[in-house]
Amino acid sequence: MNSDTPPLLLHLAPTDPEPVRDQIARQLRERIVRGEMRAGELLPAYRQLARRHRVPPSTVAAAYETLVADGLLLGDPEERLSVAELDPDRRRELVERQQLETLVAQELGRRELEMARDVQRRLLPPAEVSGRGWSVVARCLPARVVAGDFYDVIRHADAAVDVIVADVAGKGFAASLIMASVKAMLPYVGADVGVAELLARLNRRLARELGRGEFVALTVARYSPSDRRIELANAGAPDPYLLTPGRPAEALSVPGPRLPLGVREQVAYASRSVTLGTEDRLLLLTDGLPEAREPNGEPMGYGALESMLSAGGPAAGSESSWLADLFDRVQQRTQRAPEDDWTTALLVPRDPGGAP
Repeated sequence: MNSDTPPLLLHLAPTDPEPVRDQIARQLRERIVRGEMRAGELLPAYRQLARRHRVPPSTVAAAYETLVADGLLLGDPEERLSVAELDPDRRRELVERQQLETLVAQELGRRELEMARDVQRRLLPPAEVSGRGWSVVARCLPARVVAGDFYDVIRHADAAVDVIVADVAGKGFAASLIMASVKAMLPYVGADVGVAELLARLNRRLARELGRGEFVALTVARYSPSDRRIELANAGAPDPYLLTPGRPAEALSVPGPRLPLGVREQVAYASRSVTLGTEDRLLLLTDGLPEAREPNGEPMGYGALESMLSAGGPAAGSESSWLADLFDRVQQRTQRAPEDDWTTALLVPRDPGGAP
């Protein structure tokens, strides 16, 4: 084998019901999506790989052709192939496909899973929402086909807007049902009160309704475009980050109790106020990104995340691509599919005199 080709070891089981061709394609696809095989990396010639694993060359060639058709490999299977460059949206699509195929392999119906995923997506606001004096760009990448995380954008009659991110304990269908219930409550419990009282009211309801071990970590930021003031409250979620050009990302901690919602019925939540500059951005997030596990099994950590945010956030008009790039950098660093939901919402101040 040529010296420029790294060893490529696959775990093939000829007696498995899954055809060997599909085993090869699946294992290579997973490595590419996780980032273990980087863009431009050369693969062994199909005959060389076939000899190494003692399988027919035509089997390896067919697997390679499948990945070329999927856009994951570049070149001619008869010659040399290299790993293709994946943009963040394509990588996310492939991660979701892998998650779906894993669950289908566990004998869950594809149709039911796709319907549940589609219903949940319709419950969330669009990925980009704008009003007079503000816009919000959000992303939610489920660890499974359906998520326990969610984000929301709630408008008020006085032109203020609530931006919310939340993380329901657990994953999958059970967490997604709690997520839908909490999202439905939010506009009603917080319509006429400040954000600290919003959390207190929601907490009292959830403490009576949730079971043991069920709780919700949630952050809410209420933004008033007229004076660019944010009122922030936090119930057990990571601190939001203030992103200012030319300055390190600043974690905004809220004083007082930080207990997640639903753990204890009476909690006196507090709030803090922050005024945004014209170029400032506020990033709300759940713990999925900083706690994403690296190849050694250790969490990436908040320090690593803050280093990624250290440039001060996106330039005006580039918020969506910046957020997609942030997710992709975490994916490349961890080299694995998310084990927990990844959710963020980026609040961007705009000129309140402009059109919504």
